[in-house]
Amino acid sequence: MKKRDKYWLVRLFQSLMIVLIFLSISLFNMVQFNHSYMEEEQEELQVFTRQIEWAIQPYLKTKDYASIKKYTSDFKDEDITISIFDSGKNLIATSKPDNSEKILSENSDKHPKWDSKWKTYKYSLKNKMIEDVKEISVDNKKYYLEIAISEADVMRTIIKGQMTLMIFFGVCIFFLLWGLIESFYRTKKTFNSFEDSVIRIANGELDTPIDIPNLELLEELSLSVKKMTMRLKNQIQRLTQLEEYKSNFLQNITHEIKTPITAINSAIELIETNNSITDRDRECFEIIQFQTKSINKLVNDILSLSEIEVAKTDEKKPFEKFNLNSMITKTVSTFSHLAPEINFIQNTEAEIYGNEELLSTALSNLLTNAVRYSGSDKIDVILNRKSNRIELQVKDYGTGIEQQHLNHIFEKFYRVDKARSRQNGGSGLGLAIVKNIVELHNGKITVESERYKGTVFTIILPAGDI
Repeated sequence: MKKRDKYWLVRLFQSLMIVLIFLSISLFNMVQFNHSYMEEEQEELQVFTRQIEWAIQPYLKTKDYASIKKYTSDFKDEDITISIFDSGKNLIATSKPDNSEKILSENSDKHPKWDSKWKTYKYSLKNKMIEDVKEISVDNKKYYLEIAISEADVMRTIIKGQMTLMIFFGVCIFFLLWGLIESFYRTKKTFNSFEDSVIRIANGELDTPIDIPNLELLEELSLSVKKMTMRLKNQIQRLTQLEEYKSNFLQNITHEIKTPITAINSAIELIETNNSITDRDRECFEIIQFQTKSINKLVNDILSLSEIEVAKTDEKKPFEKFNLNSMITKTVSTFSHLAPEINFIQNTEAEIYGNEELLSTALSNLLTNAVRYSGSDKIDVILNRKSNRIELQVKDYGTGIEQQHLNHIFEKFYRVDKARSRQNGGSGLGLAIVKNIVELHNGKITVESERYKGTVFTIILPAGDI
């Protein structure tokens, strides 16, 4: 699952949880309201008991039981049940004649309500009742007034009143949930579409269309990204043109420089062939020949460095898989005729994706510097594998490089010993070319050196696809 999908699911889940919490609180409050209503009903029942007591006392004094029956019969259509008993717990009158047997059976001598002078609440197995029992004394004779109401009837009345409200809340919650889900879906769809466009743009597809969504949350951001993409395209076009101008300029200038150099070399070869140089002019002739070769090498190095820098800007590099060990062996063999001994120490077998010719040039430049400037009688080329990377080291045991130079030796035209570099025909671009070749392969190069103990250049390359 993508992170963005997980994000929307989490937000939707949180919203649903808020709705559920709201529902739970509402139900809890409804239960609390019903409980409070039942307590109020019990209190009202006590008030109603006193009113009935006042109403029937005159009839009890005159023992007018017929009037009492008529009075209680007026409540036969009500939910409340009124029953009047004599001192022997015999039923005198009730508002529910059909329930007299049930009332009498429930109001036996064993029932705890007769042990209370004022009020108890009784619970039958079949129905929970709210009941108030009042003892009435008339002319030293006891009577009992029982008023009862079914809790189910009370709840039925409450629920009937709450049903419309519950339906209203239910409809509101349904539309709320539907609105939340629909809103999340639309927002998620819009965000995902916008994010896909931004990802494609980030991957270099600058022509990817960006639709301006109707969602206000993204409208301004989409416009900004669209403007940014247009400006980026224009800047890339300008940079491409500048790079093209630079490349054309370098090609033209190198061509213009190489033309006279070629003419000079031809003249030098002609003079040398005719053997027309006097011993007095021989030194000048050799200086001209040496400097001509240096200029030619400088032009070639500038052109090579420019091509490598241009290749670094390409997203897709035309690399091929090759055996690094074989490339190193071939490169080292070209130095076999030179005085320092060069040893290739193979601690691993490595195949990588890259430009074999350019990596050979990089290694060749490092070996050339070691041979020319280190003064070491031995040079080691060491190949190691560490985790997911390949390390290629060129190690000498010569004079080393002073610490103040180490941070600058990969800069263009930087020379540790300028006089000696020029005498050896160095252009000052060798290590800059090495660094750019390594970076072209998504690698890096480091240098460690200690005065009079030698120098180690380490090329680190990814072991997998570049």
